[in-house]
Amino acid sequence: MSRIITYPVSDAVTLSSFIDSSFKTMRLAVNMLIPVSASRVAQYALLPSLVSRATRQYPDYTSLSVRLAELYGASLGSGVQKNGEFQRISLSVDGIASQYAFGGEDMFTELTELLFSVLFDPLKDEQGLFLQESFAQEKRQQLEQKDAEFSDKMIYAHQRCRELLFEGHAAGIDRLGSREDIEAVTRQDLTCAWEELLQKSRFEIFVLGHCEPDIGLLERTFSGLGTRQTLKPVPYVEPSRLCRVSEKHPVSQSKLVMAYRADAASDERLLFELLSAVLGEPTSSKLFQNVRERQGLCYYCDSTFSWTDGTLFIESGVETSELNRVEEAVAEQLALLQKGEITEDELRCAKLYLCNSMRAVEESLYRIEGWYLGRNFDQPGQTPQQAMDTLTAYTAEDLIEAANRLRPAVVYALKGEEP
Repeated sequence: MSRIITYPVSDAVTLSSFIDSSFKTMRLAVNMLIPVSASRVAQYALLPSLVSRATRQYPDYTSLSVRLAELYGASLGSGVQKNGEFQRISLSVDGIASQYAFGGEDMFTELTELLFSVLFDPLKDEQGLFLQESFAQEKRQQLEQKDAEFSDKMIYAHQRCRELLFEGHAAGIDRLGSREDIEAVTRQDLTCAWEELLQKSRFEIFVLGHCEPDIGLLERTFSGLGTRQTLKPVPYVEPSRLCRVSEKHPVSQSKLVMAYRADAASDERLLFELLSAVLGEPTSSKLFQNVRERQGLCYYCDSTFSWTDGTLFIESGVETSELNRVEEAVAEQLALLQKGEITEDELRCAKLYLCNSMRAVEESLYRIEGWYLGRNFDQPGQTPQQAMDTLTAYTAEDLIEAANRLRPAVVYALKGEEP
């Protein structure tokens, strides 16, 4: 099994290489992590898709597409995510390994040059601003994405619960910003925001797959960029009260989201992920077996543990008339676990469920990047195998103790009504 090798380029830039000849492809990804800012979040979120539309060297969609086709169907990717109190802006390029290029091209060099063109030379007009047409299209698409997420009530209910949980704090801000924030963005804002992003972000660069990274080139290119940022989860604060909010929407199915804060140490991520799996992720879990199947109270009832938020979320889709019963049933299952009701079969199935997902990590370069990038918040460099070894050693007593550290913080109900 291959291992990740980390090269510290500077205090603000880290290069991680995962070389594995079993892949026929390679991936180069640049992740810029910056503390969430209410005034900048919408601007930063617009930038990755905007800068990857065209560059000075490839000034329109057609020329960029032709270049990607010349590189044996390479793909250019962009994205924006949020991890706790950090916004993550990502640009990446994927292509075949040099060994499979018919023309003998050095694919690492070719793909790197293309990505650097996007990063450092995006297309601008004579005033140094992003083109009006591209700006308007990306802004419209961002607003459409906000509308789509509002229409998907599962996404909306989760985000609304998070807003209530971290009200007034960076962790509660949506990764795209608000609709009003997006509408207010100008081209001048984005030009300044892009330069600020390059200078103030923490850079996590990944070179993955069947390739040898040119470490010297990457060090020369990125050594003067970025600002040192310490990645860490949202600090734990004991909930002073249970926040209970309900809202009505013209939909047929109601949503219930319950959030529990957890005072977890940096090496306890896997413990609480296992706790979540016992409670509500696989079909063997307590919530699936008892709330959904035995009592038939909901369409789904799942739990997830967000390590960067230090929060366990339990989410259900229910009939409006069953909201109170579902909340009581969920609380009952958690209380039983806290009292020690957990079978060996429940624990074994939860461990198998998580271990299977960890074994799948190294089947995809994208998953490998996501795994090690996420581990930088708590256990840098931890491999999937090391995680499985830690996970399988936990006992029922460990889970019971962890369950008793959960503190109810928010109950959010989106009540459906006939449109």
